[in-house]
Amino acid sequence: MKPRRSRLAGAGLAAAALLALAACSSASSSSASAPASSAPASAAASAAGSASASAAGTTSSDVAAAVAAVKSASAMPTSIPETQSLPSAPPKGKTVLFLQCEEVQCGYEGDGLKAAAAAIGWNLKVLNFQAANPATLVSALQTGLQYHPVAAFFSGVPQEAWQSEQKPYAAAGAVIVDNYLAATPSGAGVEAGRGYASENEQMGTVLAQQQIANSGGAPAASLIVSVPTYTVFDPMVTAYKAEIAKDCPSCSVTEDDFTLPQMLGGDLVPAVVSAAKRISNLKYIVSVNGAFTDTLPEALKAAGLAGKYQVISGQGVSTDQQNVLQGTQLATVSGPFILGGWQDMDMAIRDVMHLPPSPGDNVVPWVLLNKSNIGTPSDSYDVPTDYPSLFEKLWHVG
Repeated sequence: MKPRRSRLAGAGLAAAALLALAACSSASSSSASAPASSAPASAAASAAGSASASAAGTTSSDVAAAVAAVKSASAMPTSIPETQSLPSAPPKGKTVLFLQCEEVQCGYEGDGLKAAAAAIGWNLKVLNFQAANPATLVSALQTGLQYHPVAAFFSGVPQEAWQSEQKPYAAAGAVIVDNYLAATPSGAGVEAGRGYASENEQMGTVLAQQQIANSGGAPAASLIVSVPTYTVFDPMVTAYKAEIAKDCPSCSVTEDDFTLPQMLGGDLVPAVVSAAKRISNLKYIVSVNGAFTDTLPEALKAAGLAGKYQVISGQGVSTDQQNVLQGTQLATVSGPFILGGWQDMDMAIRDVMHLPPSPGDNVVPWVLLNKSNIGTPSDSYDVPTDYPSLFEKLWHVG
């Protein structure tokens, strides 16, 4: 297994691949600030003044609904998303291909596939590729066919980069599954996985509800941190703004278009700190991906801003969870990456056995994590912890 280097969480697996396909869109940075009830407009990043533009305020029922939503999203699952048992144990000896990128979560997903393959007597062949160079993925897919796989799994590379391999895989009776994208892949030789726009929308809504629940519905200015080059996060940003506009119309949201060069050069977090200083009465910093801002609490402390803002993030790793436990971050979202490898295997099994896809395989079972429910931080936060035995029960093995 290759060394695990960078730490882009969840949907962030798409980030490096988009480098090669859309880097031009991050050439400049812009800032937008507006009341949450209106579309962002080009303006100086001073959101607080516009926060009172809306006469309507957040009602007690809005706050109660946000609190209930946060409670629900924070509940630890006691079952796996898959509920449909196989009619019999799967046939043995099949091979699954895993294309492993250089991101840390790629390795965790591969670990899950490896364990699941061992549980059913299948083989796992791992081939490496560079997410920032989609041509290496195409080469790996071509090489992988010599192993006669029933399925090939990877994450975060837009379909246009590998669509040339759909027909060869379809002709071989195999499927390609690409998780964590803005758009759901489709067509010959392709099966939909998980981590697409609809799930990012749900996460964006919950991040907004966490803010409203924490503020009690009081007017608040927030800064949302994203990198527009990574279009996979667009649905999350849109959903966050929509929820704030609906249930906290006197709140304001500022968008700064942080850039790919800033992120790759280690300058994104300093840029966030600078943006925060410019926004009057800022109370919340909301990051679409925890790994974008996992060092933000430390940077804020160094700038003399410790405790001034509440930080909320999308899927993060153990650093984000430690921040929450230490009280320097309000909440983050789990990334069940190893469990995801077992979901991959469930898809492959059902395809081999000519069974309909299980809807549960299209769900990322993420949890909103706060100080009260994290427990032990983990890069791959997989719950329930007995998920292997639950899958084995569905598969009639173990």
